[in-house]
Amino acid sequence: MPEICIIPPAGEPVHLDEAKNDRRVDFDADNSKVRGLIASARQAAESKTKLQLLHARWKLILDTFPTGSCNNFQQFPSTTNIPAYAIRLPHAPLVDVVSIQYVDMAGVLQTMPQTDYVVNAAMRPGIITPCFGKIWPIPLPQIGSVMVTYDAGFASPFITAGTLAPNQFKVIGPVTWKVGDTINFYNSGGALPAPLDASLPYTIASAGNGIYTLTDVFGIPVTFTSQGTGRNFIGVVPEGIISWMMLRIGSLYESREEVAILNKGKLEVLPYVDRMLDPYITDLYL
Repeated sequence: MPEICIIPPAGEPVHLDEAKNDRRVDFDADNSKVRGLIASARQAAESKTKLQLLHARWKLILDTFPTGSCNNFQQFPSTTNIPAYAIRLPHAPLVDVVSIQYVDMAGVLQTMPQTDYVVNAAMRPGIITPCFGKIWPIPLPQIGSVMVTYDAGFASPFITAGTLAPNQFKVIGPVTWKVGDTINFYNSGGALPAPLDASLPYTIASAGNGIYTLTDVFGIPVTFTSQGTGRNFIGVVPEGIISWMMLRIGSLYESREEVAILNKGKLEVLPYVDRMLDPYITDLYL
Protein backbone atom coordinates (compact mmCIF):
# COMPACT_ATOMS: atom_id res chain seq x y z
CA MET A 1 0.00 0.00 0.00
CA PRO A 2 1.24 3.55 -0.67
CA GLU A 3 2.71 5.07 2.49
CA ILE A 4 4.88 8.00 3.55
CA CYS A 5 7.07 7.91 6.66
CA ILE A 6 6.32 11.24 8.34
CA ILE A 7 8.55 10.76 11.40
CA PRO A 8 11.28 8.15 10.83
CA PRO A 9 12.79 6.05 13.62
CA ALA A 10 15.36 7.84 15.79
CA GLY A 11 18.44 5.74 15.09
CA GLU A 12 18.80 1.97 15.10
CA PRO A 13 17.75 -0.71 17.63
CA VAL A 14 21.35 -2.00 17.85
CA HIS A 15 24.13 0.31 19.03
CA LEU A 16 27.47 0.41 17.22
CA ASP A 17 29.35 -0.78 20.32
CA GLU A 18 27.14 -3.86 20.70
CA ALA A 19 27.70 -4.87 17.08
CA LYS A 20 31.47 -4.30 17.36
CA ASN A 21 31.72 -6.25 20.61
CA ASP A 22 29.81 -9.14 19.07
CA ARG A 23 32.33 -9.24 16.18
CA ARG A 24 35.27 -8.55 18.51
CA VAL A 25 36.18 -5.45 16.51
CA ASP A 26 38.40 -3.26 18.72
CA PHE A 27 39.31 -0.55 16.20
CA ASP A 28 37.35 2.37 14.76
CA ALA A 29 38.33 2.21 11.08
CA ASP A 30 35.27 0.10 10.23
CA ASN A 31 32.75 2.13 12.24
CA SER A 32 30.99 3.50 9.16
CA LYS A 33 30.84 0.05 7.59
CA VAL A 34 29.39 -1.52 10.74
CA ARG A 35 26.77 1.25 11.02
CA GLY A 36 25.72 0.52 7.46
CA LEU A 37 25.49 -3.20 8.22
CA ILE A 38 23.30 -2.49 11.26
CA ALA A 39 20.91 -0.52 9.05
CA SER A 40 20.92 -3.28 6.41
CA ALA A 41 20.18 -5.95 9.01
CA ARG A 42 17.35 -3.89 10.49
CA GLN A 43 15.82 -3.30 7.06
CA ALA A 44 16.04 -7.01 6.28
CA ALA A 45 14.41 -7.92 9.60
CA GLU A 46 11.57 -5.46 9.02
CA SER A 47 11.13 -6.69 5.45
CA LYS A 48 10.97 -10.36 6.46
CA THR A 49 8.75 -9.89 9.51
CA LYS A 50 6.63 -6.94 8.31
CA LEU A 51 7.32 -5.37 11.71
CA GLN A 52 8.42 -1.84 12.59
CA LEU A 53 11.23 -2.15 15.13
CA LEU A 54 11.63 1.43 16.41
CA HIS A 55 8.64 3.73 16.64
CA ALA A 56 7.82 5.69 13.48
CA ARG A 57 4.84 7.68 12.21
CA TRP A 58 3.35 6.63 8.88
CA LYS A 59 0.70 8.10 6.58
CA LEU A 60 -1.28 5.56 4.57
CA ILE A 61 -2.73 7.17 1.43
CA LEU A 62 -5.77 5.60 -0.24
CA ASP A 63 -8.00 6.62 -3.13
CA THR A 64 -11.16 5.73 -1.22
CA PHE A 65 -12.37 3.94 1.89
CA PRO A 66 -12.60 0.13 1.66
CA THR A 67 -15.96 -1.06 0.39
CA GLY A 68 -18.11 -3.83 1.80
CA SER A 69 -21.17 -4.32 3.91
CA CYS A 70 -21.13 -2.23 7.08
CA ASN A 71 -24.28 -3.93 8.38
CA ASN A 72 -23.31 -4.18 12.03
CA PHE A 73 -26.24 -6.52 12.74
CA GLN A 74 -24.65 -9.22 10.58
CA GLN A 75 -23.30 -12.14 12.57
CA PHE A 76 -19.52 -12.49 12.22
CA PRO A 77 -18.49 -16.00 11.11
CA SER A 78 -15.75 -16.28 13.77
CA THR A 79 -14.55 -14.57 16.93
CA THR A 80 -11.88 -12.58 15.07
CA ASN A 81 -12.59 -11.10 11.65
CA ILE A 82 -11.17 -8.75 9.06
CA PRO A 83 -14.25 -7.27 7.37
CA ALA A 84 -14.06 -6.19 3.74
CA TYR A 85 -14.63 -2.60 4.85
CA ALA A 86 -11.65 -2.62 7.27
CA ILE A 87 -8.58 -0.44 6.68
CA ARG A 88 -5.44 -2.51 7.14
CA LEU A 89 -2.38 -0.68 8.48
CA PRO A 90 0.73 -2.32 6.97
CA HIS A 91 3.24 -1.59 9.74
CA ALA A 92 2.99 -3.49 13.02
CA PRO A 93 2.74 -3.48 15.94
CA LEU A 94 0.21 -0.66 15.78
CA VAL A 95 0.53 1.78 18.67
CA ASP A 96 -2.21 4.30 17.89
CA VAL A 97 -4.12 5.97 15.06
CA VAL A 98 -3.34 9.69 15.02
CA SER A 99 -6.01 10.74 12.52
CA ILE A 100 -8.18 9.67 9.59
CA GLN A 101 -8.60 12.44 7.04
CA TYR A 102 -10.38 12.61 3.70
CA VAL A 103 -11.20 15.14 1.00
CA ASP A 104 -14.98 15.58 0.88
CA MET A 105 -17.11 16.11 -2.23
CA ALA A 106 -16.58 19.89 -1.93
CA GLY A 107 -12.79 19.42 -2.03
CA VAL A 108 -12.37 20.30 1.67
CA LEU A 109 -10.06 18.26 3.90
CA GLN A 110 -12.03 16.72 6.77
CA THR A 111 -10.93 14.82 9.87
CA MET A 112 -13.09 11.96 11.10
CA PRO A 113 -14.10 12.12 14.78
CA GLN A 114 -12.40 9.38 16.80
CA THR A 115 -15.84 8.38 18.07
CA ASP A 116 -16.81 7.29 14.52
CA TYR A 117 -14.28 4.47 14.15
CA VAL A 118 -12.80 1.63 16.18
CA VAL A 119 -9.22 0.31 16.10
CA ASN A 120 -8.03 -3.25 16.74
CA ALA A 121 -4.34 -2.75 17.57
CA ALA A 122 -3.99 -6.34 18.81
CA MET A 123 -4.10 -7.65 15.25
CA ARG A 124 -1.00 -7.66 13.03
CA PRO A 125 -1.46 -5.68 10.92
CA GLY A 126 -3.87 -3.49 12.88
CA ILE A 127 -7.24 -2.72 11.38
CA ILE A 128 -9.79 0.12 11.56
CA THR A 129 -13.53 -0.11 10.95
CA PRO A 130 -16.48 2.25 11.45
CA CYS A 131 -18.11 2.06 14.87
CA PHE A 132 -21.42 0.30 15.36
CA GLY A 133 -24.09 2.18 13.43
CA LYS A 134 -21.55 4.21 11.41
CA ILE A 135 -20.28 4.01 7.82
CA TRP A 136 -17.22 5.43 6.11
CA PRO A 137 -17.81 8.94 4.72
CA ILE A 138 -17.88 9.49 0.95
CA PRO A 139 -14.61 11.04 -0.25
CA LEU A 140 -13.99 12.96 -3.44
CA PRO A 141 -13.53 10.40 -6.25
CA GLN A 142 -9.91 11.18 -7.00
CA ILE A 143 -6.61 9.56 -6.12
CA GLY A 144 -5.16 10.16 -2.66
CA SER A 145 -8.44 11.33 -1.12
CA VAL A 146 -8.09 9.29 2.10
CA MET A 147 -5.16 9.61 4.54
CA VAL A 148 -4.61 7.56 7.69
CA THR A 149 -1.81 8.69 10.01
CA TYR A 150 -0.63 6.18 12.62
CA ASP A 151 2.27 5.21 14.86
CA ALA A 152 3.84 1.76 14.89
CA GLY A 153 6.81 0.03 16.46
CA PHE A 154 8.19 -1.50 19.64
CA ALA A 155 10.49 1.09 21.23
CA SER A 156 11.89 4.63 21.19
CA PRO A 157 15.26 5.99 22.37
CA PHE A 158 15.32 8.16 25.48
CA ILE A 159 17.82 10.42 27.24
CA THR A 160 18.29 11.56 30.84
CA ALA A 161 20.91 14.27 30.32
CA GLY A 162 20.84 17.98 29.43
CA THR A 163 18.45 20.29 31.26
CA LEU A 164 16.32 17.47 32.64
CA ALA A 165 15.78 17.04 36.37
CA PRO A 166 17.38 13.97 38.02
CA ASN A 167 14.03 12.16 37.99
CA GLN A 168 13.11 12.98 34.36
CA PHE A 169 13.76 11.36 31.00
CA LYS A 170 12.90 12.54 27.49
CA VAL A 171 11.67 10.26 24.70
CA ILE A 172 12.88 10.79 21.14
CA GLY A 173 10.13 9.72 18.76
CA PRO A 174 6.45 10.18 17.88
CA VAL A 175 4.86 7.87 20.47
CA THR A 176 3.63 9.18 23.81
CA TRP A 177 2.69 7.43 27.06
CA LYS A 178 0.01 8.28 29.62
CA VAL A 179 0.19 8.49 33.39
CA GLY A 180 -0.37 4.99 34.75
CA ASP A 181 1.06 3.16 31.72
CA THR A 182 3.31 0.21 32.54
CA ILE A 183 6.57 0.18 30.57
CA ASN A 184 9.87 -1.65 30.25
CA PHE A 185 13.30 -0.53 29.13
CA TYR A 186 16.25 -2.03 27.30
CA ASN A 187 19.78 -0.97 26.44
CA SER A 188 22.09 -1.67 23.50
CA GLY A 189 25.86 -1.23 23.71
CA GLY A 190 26.14 -0.31 27.38
CA ALA A 191 24.00 -0.04 30.50
CA LEU A 192 20.68 1.57 31.39
CA PRO A 193 20.71 4.68 33.59
CA ALA A 194 20.89 3.56 37.23
CA PRO A 195 18.74 2.37 38.94
CA LEU A 196 16.71 1.08 35.94
CA ASP A 197 16.53 -2.71 35.57
CA ALA A 198 15.63 -4.16 32.16
CA SER A 199 13.91 -7.13 33.82
CA LEU A 200 11.44 -5.00 35.83
CA PRO A 201 8.35 -3.03 34.81
CA TYR A 202 7.89 0.64 35.71
CA THR A 203 4.92 3.00 35.80
CA ILE A 204 4.64 6.44 34.21
CA ALA A 205 4.12 8.90 37.07
CA SER A 206 3.93 12.15 35.06
CA ALA A 207 3.94 13.04 31.37
CA GLY A 208 4.19 16.23 29.34
CA ASN A 209 5.95 17.39 26.14
CA GLY A 210 7.73 14.07 25.79
CA ILE A 211 9.24 14.31 29.29
CA TYR A 212 8.32 11.68 31.89
CA THR A 213 8.92 10.54 35.46
CA LEU A 214 8.62 7.02 36.85
CA THR A 215 7.74 4.96 39.86
CA ASP A 216 9.13 1.46 40.43
CA VAL A 217 7.25 -1.75 41.23
CA PHE A 218 6.88 -0.59 44.84
CA GLY A 219 5.45 2.79 43.84
CA ILE A 220 8.65 4.63 44.83
CA PRO A 221 9.66 7.56 42.56
CA VAL A 222 12.71 6.81 40.42
CA THR A 223 15.66 9.22 40.53
CA PHE A 224 18.46 8.62 38.04
CA THR A 225 21.96 8.44 39.46
CA SER A 226 23.68 7.98 36.07
CA GLN A 227 22.99 8.71 32.40
CA GLY A 228 23.71 5.20 31.26
CA THR A 229 25.94 4.25 28.34
CA GLY A 230 25.30 3.08 24.80
CA ARG A 231 21.71 3.59 23.62
CA ASN A 232 18.70 3.46 25.94
CA PHE A 233 15.16 2.58 24.86
CA ILE A 234 11.67 2.75 26.31
CA GLY A 235 9.79 -0.29 25.10
CA VAL A 236 11.53 -3.48 24.03
CA VAL A 237 12.40 -4.79 20.56
CA PRO A 238 11.96 -8.60 20.73
CA GLU A 239 15.22 -10.29 21.73
CA GLY A 240 14.85 -12.89 18.98
CA ILE A 241 14.87 -10.17 16.30
CA ILE A 242 17.90 -8.49 17.86
CA SER A 243 19.71 -11.86 17.94
CA TRP A 244 18.87 -12.44 14.26
CA MET A 245 20.20 -8.98 13.43
CA MET A 246 23.47 -9.74 15.22
CA LEU A 247 23.89 -12.93 13.19
CA ARG A 248 23.12 -11.03 10.00
CA ILE A 249 25.60 -8.28 10.85
CA GLY A 250 28.24 -10.90 11.59
CA SER A 251 27.66 -12.67 8.27
CA LEU A 252 27.79 -9.43 6.32
CA TYR A 253 30.93 -8.26 8.12
CA GLU A 254 32.84 -11.51 7.67
CA SER A 255 31.70 -12.12 4.07
CA ARG A 256 32.22 -8.87 2.20
CA GLU A 257 31.84 -10.31 -1.28
CA GLU A 258 28.87 -11.55 -3.27
CA VAL A 259 30.38 -15.03 -3.48
CA ALA A 260 32.38 -17.18 -1.07
CA ILE A 261 35.40 -19.27 -2.11
CA LEU A 262 35.08 -22.63 -0.39
CA ASN A 263 37.16 -25.83 -0.42
CA LYS A 264 38.70 -26.85 -3.76
CA GLY A 265 37.89 -23.46 -5.23
CA LYS A 266 34.13 -23.99 -5.27
CA LEU A 267 32.10 -20.79 -5.60
CA GLU A 268 28.81 -20.52 -3.77
CA VAL A 269 26.47 -17.57 -4.03
CA LEU A 270 25.56 -16.17 -0.62
CA PRO A 271 21.76 -16.07 -0.60
CA TYR A 272 21.38 -13.07 1.72
CA VAL A 273 23.09 -10.64 -0.66
CA ASP A 274 20.16 -10.18 -3.05
CA ARG A 275 17.69 -10.15 -0.16
CA MET A 276 19.34 -6.96 1.09
CA LEU A 277 17.62 -5.24 -1.83
CA ASP A 278 14.13 -6.27 -0.74
CA PRO A 279 13.41 -3.09 1.27
CA TYR A 280 14.03 -1.02 -1.86
CA ILE A 281 11.78 -2.99 -4.25
CA THR A 282 8.56 -1.16 -5.04
CA ASP A 283 5.45 -3.21 -5.80
CA LEU A 284 2.76 -1.01 -7.30
CA TYR A 285 0.16 -3.65 -6.52
CA LEU A 286 0.63 -3.69 -2.75
